[in-house]
Amino acid sequence: MKKGEVQLHESILVTFFIIIIISLGIVLYYKFTSNSIDNYEMEYKQQQLTSSLIIFQNFFEYTNLGEPMNAVDTSKLFYNNLYYGFRTITVEQVYPAQNDEIKCELNNYPECNYFVVYDNQNTRMKNKIVQSIPVSLYYPLSNEYKLGRLTFYLYY
Repeated sequence: MKKGEVQLHESILVTFFIIIIISLGIVLYYKFTSNSIDNYEMEYKQQQLTSSLIIFQNFFEYTNLGEPMNAVDTSKLFYNNLYYGFRTITVEQVYPAQNDEIKCELNNYPECNYFVVYDNQNTRMKNKIVQSIPVSLYYPLSNEYKLGRLTFYLYY
């Protein structure tokens, strides 16, 4: 082989390796950016769920002569017609504890301890985020307060 051919082959090899290195850099940059966006999306969903938990109580808050009493009025939980997306919202009486979980319906209220306020699941969505907070539950028929847990299930 002549000296010119060897230099041509060397140039082709060097160009090939440079293209491989640039391609690897682009792939790594894409994966890093994609992972960063996924993390940001998950963080956003968690913040959205936390703010929904805080705001949700205000929709069903018990008021006495216009003054908020910082308790969820359980009689209002049956009349929810808002759209929350692909979520399940439950309110569960925690204390005083009952042995059986009895789902609350209009015909057995207030002799129950578990409310399904909203339920919209999508079978294609396999992942979910679950967050809950303690709430005070007000039962207007018996004029008593009980401790409960408000739970949001966000499907994605």
